[in-house]
Amino acid sequence: MAYIGENAHFSFRSSLCEALPHATVSSAETAALGRTLTRFFERFCVGSEDYKRLSTLYALCSGISECGGEVCICESTDMPSFRFGLPLLSADCGVFISGSSSLKIAFFDNRGFELPQRQLAEIMRAEAPEPVEKSGSISAMTSFGNIYVNNLRDSLGGLTEPIPAGISCGSRAVRMLWQQFFTGEDEELVLQISESGSRVNAYSTKCGYISADKLTLAYCIKALRAGDTVLLPDDFHYAAELCGSLHNGVILRYPAENGVPDVSGQSRFLRDPLYMCADLLHDREEFFSLMSELPQISGARREIAFTNAESYCKPKKLQTSRGRVIITRSGRNMLSVLAQTFSAEASAELCAEWCEKLRKTDKCRRPPESFV
Repeated sequence: MAYIGENAHFSFRSSLCEALPHATVSSAETAALGRTLTRFFERFCVGSEDYKRLSTLYALCSGISECGGEVCICESTDMPSFRFGLPLLSADCGVFISGSSSLKIAFFDNRGFELPQRQLAEIMRAEAPEPVEKSGSISAMTSFGNIYVNNLRDSLGGLTEPIPAGISCGSRAVRMLWQQFFTGEDEELVLQISESGSRVNAYSTKCGYISADKLTLAYCIKALRAGDTVLLPDDFHYAAELCGSLHNGVILRYPAENGVPDVSGQSRFLRDPLYMCADLLHDREEFFSLMSELPQISGARREIAFTNAESYCKPKKLQTSRGRVIITRSGRNMLSVLAQTFSAEASAELCAEWCEKLRKTDKCRRPPESFV
């Protein structure tokens, strides 16, 4: 995730703010964040992963209410169900609180997609307003889990039998959600779910390790074959265009830092990995056929110290004969270097090469040439 900056208490990245390692985030600071959010939104839905963060949840909501904002609270829910429920509540902004060791707060728009980087940067720089005379309302709600599950079954044509696949996930709530669609145990295929259910990789005895990008690319091919237009962020692997041309399909790219464009019905897979995986795997023969057709895409990422990191506030992209390099700021004095190619070895070599180039140019205080 791209680094945006930090204030006295939080480090901000795309869609997420996280408490700084040595900062003490009290209820007062959390309430101030809630008041700040009312400069940008009016109606909120705020949820937490479990009951361990209730004090943070209510402090944030009290800050929102103090400045006239309306808040719906869900004390314990899973992130996929929470994101699905945002449009149903007509919420302008969704706020999801998680983190067992360090406090993490994720932000979503009214469709359940991550807030654009531009908006999160504005929130980071804004000052908390003073409370108003007439406070807003705070109301409780239950999880949208059942509605989400029923909607997902309907979207998949009334899926009734669990799909054979193992499930590996650190979140008990997310694991239970996925086990409503998958058996949870399988000798051939295991799904590895992370980031509160917003990311999934897989391992298969037939195909080996299957990255999240490769699963996404497989879904894109399936959608292109059905005649659908595919939306993808501009930092997704460039192999997508190759697959698109092979299937005479339309792929639309959008700037990742600007958020997902509002194209109805074309982008659910970008915010709902459970929907994507269930749609891919309900026909296992078709899934493995898709995997056999995919190019061996690969990406290698490294982080390096860089004193002139401010010059990379916007991602820098370079297309070479060997692959693509994307450089983003990943900390106050850190850069993230991502190399995308068609083999793990080539990605690692290209990534290492550009890390070395950046280290050499750091003293010059200027980026390497040839960026587009």
